[in-house]
Amino acid sequence: MRSLGKIAITALTVILYSTAVAESPAELNKGPKPNDLVGLWMPSEGTSYIKIFKEKGVERYHGRVVWLKEPLDEQGNPKKDPEGKEIMNMLNLRNFVFEDGEWVDGTIYDPKSGNTYYCTIEMKGNNKLEVRGSLDPFGLVGRTDTWVRMKTK
Repeated sequence: MRSLGKIAITALTVILYSTAVAESPAELNKGPKPNDLVGLWMPSEGTSYIKIFKEKGVERYHGRVVWLKEPLDEQGNPKKDPEGKEIMNMLNLRNFVFEDGEWVDGTIYDPKSGNTYYCTIEMKGNNKLEVRGSLDPFGLVGRTDTWVRMKTK
């Protein structure tokens, strides 16, 4: 009878410990945090780096082109979009807010076409983003690109 009691106590201890570990604050807080988006990112084409930052004083995130593989056109002038604006240092991600584990309500500007699209951003692990630009605000008609985080010194 004593050994049956020890087994029951051991089993109960294991169950209680497992429950406590499964519900630890570290487990409950998994998933992206708003500022996880901040950093230097490279879109899949590998021709640019985008620095994503939080706007001072508000919970909005933006992205700026900070590096181009080919920053100059054939004449040696800075590359420009169809409207004649320089691409380097251009703000191409605007007004994202963090909601339910992703960044929403923003827009993405394509400097090749000169078009602005609705956009959402979802983090896939610590170093990958799925950036979805779409023609409609629901993301039904669009394209998703995977961006990777660049290591900075």
